[in-house]
Amino acid sequence: MGGFFQNVFQVFFLIGLLLLYVISIIILKPFRIHRKRPVTTIFLKVTYLLFLFFFLVFTYLLLFGAKQYSDEAIPYDTLFNVHFLFFLSSTIVPNLGIMIRRRIKKKRVEYNLVVSIVNLIYLLYLIYAISSGKWALL
Repeated sequence: MGGFFQNVFQVFFLIGLLLLYVISIIILKPFRIHRKRPVTTIFLKVTYLLFLFFFLVFTYLLLFGAKQYSDEAIPYDTLFNVHFLFFLSSTIVPNLGIMIRRRIKKKRVEYNLVVSIVNLIYLLYLIYAISSGKWALL
């Protein structure tokens, strides 16, 4: 009976993640063209949405994925390791970057590019962590 409730919880959690992603697409309006900075604004929004997608996949795997790793891979025995700190900062930095973008009036193109590069760095890390199985060691 415990397996049934776990499966129901997984389905509700997955629906919540999908709803969160759809709402963020609706709020960001990623392909709405900005008159002054069309390329950097679209680049910022697309990199954020790609980051958010892989972040949600990583979170789902972290909570519900089968944590299978080889015998020579040892789970980290300390809470604060490089992967955990990178994951923790990925929950804050890109979200802050996308939220305060409208408050930046001067040098907005440079801001969009820097935040897009930060989003790409976190995106590449999440892709690496998902594909290599490093998420199982958190």
